[in-house]
Amino acid sequence: MKSIPHYWAFSIGLLSLLAQVLTYFLRFGQMNTQASPAEYVLFFLSGSLGGVIFLFFLNRQTHARTRWIMLGVFLLATPFALLMMLGGGLFGPLGILLLPQIPWALITWMGSLLGGALARAKS
Repeated sequence: MKSIPHYWAFSIGLLSLLAQVLTYFLRFGQMNTQASPAEYVLFFLSGSLGGVIFLFFLNRQTHARTRWIMLGVFLLATPFALLMMLGGGLFGPLGILLLPQIPWALITWMGSLLGGALARAKS
């Protein structure tokens, strides 16, 4: 299958940034006026790192069905990663960048294994 370029990870970074802003707005009914631009940059970078993880595992898949499985498990892991991103703020910038990668990497890796097993079973 054709490989997906890694610059698409930036779109996942933008979506994670949008999800953080939307989560704050839905929770408090207003925009976060006290957040600095650096915090938004960190949320974007963290989402982009998650996108790199997703694309790494996605590009290793050889069947269209397993790619759909990968998309599904990544979407299932995203709420946990967003919570880890918020909680990571307690540990500073490094926590925001690294903690969300744990659920994205583990759950996406397990989805990769599941997709590979299903592809071998169908063959």
